[in-house]
Amino acid sequence: MARTKPKVLVLADLKEADAALAELAGIKRDLAALEGVMNESIDAIKAEAKAQSTPLATRMKDLETALTNFAVARKDDLFPKKKSLELTFGALGFRQSTKLKTLVKWTWKLVLERLQALAADPEGTPFREAIRTKVEVDKEAMRDWPEERLAAVGVHKVAEDEFFYELKAEAIKEVAA
Repeated sequence: MARTKPKVLVLADLKEADAALAELAGIKRDLAALEGVMNESIDAIKAEAKAQSTPLATRMKDLETALTNFAVARKDDLFPKKKSLELTFGALGFRQSTKLKTLVKWTWKLVLERLQALAADPEGTPFREAIRTKVEVDKEAMRDWPEERLAAVGVHKVAEDEFFYELKAEAIKEVAA
């Protein structure tokens, strides 16, 4: 496909600018209508897919539960030396996993508080690795800083005029009616 250079639209006066705003409002209205139709179609497709998938998901869950109960009930017979058993259409087995659980009367919040207390100690380095910390620049807090403080951390303020436009939806509706 040959490349084409997009044409640049130039507005000559306020009348053309007002006409451009009216056209923009019409385009936004048409896009909103198309999105509404699209969303209705998507919602219908989702509802149909959910209706078709619900019995399958229920059956899958029932089969998984049945397989689990079967394997647990016959664990000693089926897995005397092996951790898994190969069948024609798959395998059954048990994997050893390690999970962390809190001690009796402990919560994860208490664990975190204890880790923070131990990490604060000069010799608490091993405990610091168990605490996640997300560090990022807070630009909103820095917005009110004076220029000198901003420069000290390698930042400066830049003022820009950004173009905007607003549509008068009521006026457009009256014209469209």
